[in-house]
Amino acid sequence: MRHIHTLGWTFDWLGSLYLGGMMVMACAQGAGAAATQSVWCSISDPARQQIFISTPYSLPMTSRMAVYAYGGRFARTVNLRFGMHVVLEGAYCHAFPTRHRAATAHADLIAHMAERNFRIVPVGIF
Repeated sequence: MRHIHTLGWTFDWLGSLYLGGMMVMACAQGAGAAATQSVWCSISDPARQQIFISTPYSLPMTSRMAVYAYGGRFARTVNLRFGMHVVLEGAYCHAFPTRHRAATAHADLIAHMAERNFRIVPVGIF
């Protein structure tokens, strides 16, 4: 078995491959944990003075396609549950890098719409 001598330490090739693999896995897990975004969706109905809004949800991916797909699910749910006829391809979701930012913007929108006498309709699970 071949050994590498470095600064008084001896590593064999298999050991260095094992350590390298562990470092790659740790970096990938760290990058995966950081690659999330917090998303919530809303659709307003000005004619009836109401807004349909979801709670913030952490998406495991940060791509725009993931946000649009989530928005499509939200639109289908609003259409089916509340008898709306909104387009499924709309940009209904708002993505934020942290949960705190998402929660702050979510609360701000609810407060703003309540001031305008809109009825807040929570959509729940969709």
